Amino acid sequence: MRGIAVSFTTAVVLAAGSFIGSATGAAAPADAAATPDGLILRYAFERIPDGVVTDLAGSLDGQVVNADGLRVRAASLPGYGYALKLRGQNHQFVDVPRSPVLDVDRYTLAAWVRYTGVENDLTRGRWEVLEKAASYWMNVRTDGHVRVGGFFGGCSGPGVWQYLDSTATVVVGRWTHLAATYNGATLRVYVDGLLAGSKAVTGRTCVSGEPLAVGAKNNPSKGLLEAFWDGRLDEVRIYDHALTASEVGQLAARSTG
Repeated sequence: MRGIAVSFTTAVVLAAGSFIGSATGAAAPADAAATPDGLILRYAFERIPDGVVTDLAGSLDGQVVNADGLRVRAASLPGYGYALKLRGQNHQFVDVPRSPVLDVDRYTLAAWVRYTGVENDLTRGRWEVLEKAASYWMNVRTDGHVRVGGFFGGCSGPGVWQYLDSTATVVVGRWTHLAATYNGATLRVYVDGLLAGSKAVTGRTCVSGEPLAVGAKNNPSKGLLEAFWDGRLDEVRIYDHALTASEVGQLAARSTG
């Protein structure tokens, strides 16, 4: 079975590696129809016809940018079918439609990741897992640490830009589950289901008006498009509240199916 139940919900996984336009491959995960409470985005990448990434939580289907007929699906970790495969040198990422649904205050960001460690001309010190510019983000630094953060208590001014780096590092070429949570009082980062850092933070998460990107930072108002992911991603999820440590641990549990 693909995915792990998280009390009120079902886990999601991202996958990479088929030709654009291909509708063949592994069957859709058995839990694909589940709509867990508070899950507002879920990309599992089992099929990517014409570069379209289906949102299994709602209607925010994304588009792979700069795919150019390249294979963008590849094998995921065992039990998870396919994952998204992005090439940083090609400046590939998933463009997510703008929606008020993504203007979360409290949240959880989660994904399975496997990165190559290969930098490109616009890496700029990190590879983004996902980012809604000037609102919230989660990335892997070039030193292997995970950075999570956002703008809290305002969209500009002193003290609103807050971030946290993980104590644990992510190994190149190895599937690792990453998660970030914010509950209005504490920002937390998890690596493979284990707490890897926390920071006291307060204030509403900024409603920036910028788009969400998976695998890059896309900030049109500042003319920034950078930090392109190089490697694979699976089960990318966003919740509209902070999951508990136990729930994050269940998301990070590897499938036995």
